[in-house]
Amino acid sequence: MFHLENKKRLTFISLSFGLLLTIPAPGLSDGSRLNVYSKLEDGVIYVEIETIIQAPHDLIWTTLTDYNRLAEYIPGMNSSRLLRYEGKVAFVEQHGVSELFFLKIPVDVIVKSIERKPYHIDIELVSGNFDHLSGGYHLARSGEHLWTLSWTGYLDPSLPIPNFIAQSFIRKNIKNQFIGIIAEIEKQMEARLDINEKR
Repeated sequence: MFHLENKKRLTFISLSFGLLLTIPAPGLSDGSRLNVYSKLEDGVIYVEIETIIQAPHDLIWTTLTDYNRLAEYIPGMNSSRLLRYEGKVAFVEQHGVSELFFLKIPVDVIVKSIERKPYHIDIELVSGNFDHLSGGYHLARSGEHLWTLSWTGYLDPSLPIPNFIAQSFIRKNIKNQFIGIIAEIEKQMEARLDINEKR
């Protein structure tokens, strides 16, 4: 199922949705709010990232599942389109381009977003330029209007790249995508507060 070739593969994922190696990379933080961990497992890139958000659950959930608007706030994503729902499973088509040095790496996928409200959204590859892509978002209550939001996933893209480049590159891209989602949640939260203040 996974490729164990000498050439390691790489690209980056949206949801989302995103988003590595033999030696675990140190956790990163963004203003002590964002933690990222990565390693390589059996030739497949593994990433986990989490943060704590102060926002209502419904706002966070809506931001994660607003499939037709994801490209508006996720860096590198050019388009995201909800194809259909089958029960609680959303089929979503996404296109984007990620830049690595002088390379422009296309990302063209259809994924299943399995909504297990209120705490989990699982992502599975249906088709596209990945050999493997699976992961998901997880929400855990951390206090009143405080939620720990995390994403974990496995990626085996279809582009040969050395491991050390793949690790750094995918970490960076998934981190940026996650920050884009957080920024949108905070933006929507501010808009709600402004509306309430004007009432």
